[in-house]
Amino acid sequence: MKKLGAASNSRDLKILNRILVLNTIRKYGPIARYEVSEKVGLTPPTVTVIVNEFLKNEIVTEIGWGESSGGRRPVMLELNSRAGYIFAVRIQQGELVTAILDLTSNILESRHQKLNTANPEDVVLSIEASLESLLEDVGISRAKILYCGIASPGLVNPALGLVELSSNLAWHNVPFGNMLSECLKNIPVHIENLSNAAALGEKVYGSGKSCPNLIYLNLSVGIGAGIIINNEVFGGAKGYAGEVGKTETFINGQIRCFEDVCGSRAVLDRVKSNIPDEVFESCQLSKNRLTIGDLFLAPLVDIPEIKKIINETGMVIGMKVANLISIFNTGMVILGGELGRAGDLLLDIVKNTARENTMPEMFDSVQIISSTMQEDPPLMGVYALVLEKVFNMGLLTAESDI
Repeated sequence: MKKLGAASNSRDLKILNRILVLNTIRKYGPIARYEVSEKVGLTPPTVTVIVNEFLKNEIVTEIGWGESSGGRRPVMLELNSRAGYIFAVRIQQGELVTAILDLTSNILESRHQKLNTANPEDVVLSIEASLESLLEDVGISRAKILYCGIASPGLVNPALGLVELSSNLAWHNVPFGNMLSECLKNIPVHIENLSNAAALGEKVYGSGKSCPNLIYLNLSVGIGAGIIINNEVFGGAKGYAGEVGKTETFINGQIRCFEDVCGSRAVLDRVKSNIPDEVFESCQLSKNRLTIGDLFLAPLVDIPEIKKIINETGMVIGMKVANLISIFNTGMVILGGELGRAGDLLLDIVKNTARENTMPEMFDSVQIISSTMQEDPPLMGVYALVLEKVFNMGLLTAESDI
């Protein structure tokens, strides 16, 4: 459990005790009162007073009897997952994903919409409208939303709620956190870099649960790497670590920007410019509606020119993965985004290229996999971030006099 600051007076101590008790029930429930007392170092009567208040306010629930250790069977406690809710948002160029989740990571309702993301004010209004629609469908009031988490591409300053630069969204110095919080009638907002959020999502809910060191390589319209070192997101000096999309790469005798070669839109544009229209027509596909997934399915995947593009793309990604393994000595590299989840064909090329360009002693200890999360990794990652804020700030325990 993350340590909380020391209490400065009696009232602060009571607040801190409540936070500790609730966090313990959340993380270890079902749990008996005496077990809570042992874990947090409070007397049983103090824990009982706090728990009774939580029961009264429907923050925790009693779920039945536990096993006896010699005396009476204890009543077991667990968090009421519907005591509050989180509003999570993922922004990407041209699209918006929003969801309401309960306190045990269940997505109750979600929305996916296409929109022009160039104007931050329009994005704020779309998010607010989506929240209203979700609240109506779930059947809860806005007052039950405890926090809003945003996953955004670009250079993000979470402390200021600022998107300093996002070429993906064409934003510069946008105070998006404050803009959105004001529009949402002062629901607190936390904004996080999309790749960092995705890495955390995989760490908490996906393939990285047992891996303390991992890298999530987001291969979407833009490209970024979320880096986990010793179970913590690594942001570097200013929180901008992992902007690999802007690094240089070498292809066909030219030095190019990695994102301009291997971004999902760049790959599609290359296919469209190299394959005649009649080929798409013969496959009964619309050139203007082509997706990354189409390239990896018959009949397109069998076309020699498309095979060549896929092979070259995989080799460039593989070289970048080799560099990341060599620099960070990570235990796992997860390929995500539209391109990263395209299938085994690309994954095998990436793995083979990385193997050829990494020292065996380092490569043998790393897993390179595609993301298999059913849920959206950045969305779940930013949910996990703000969920910790909810409990560490005591947002659920603040309604009654202390």
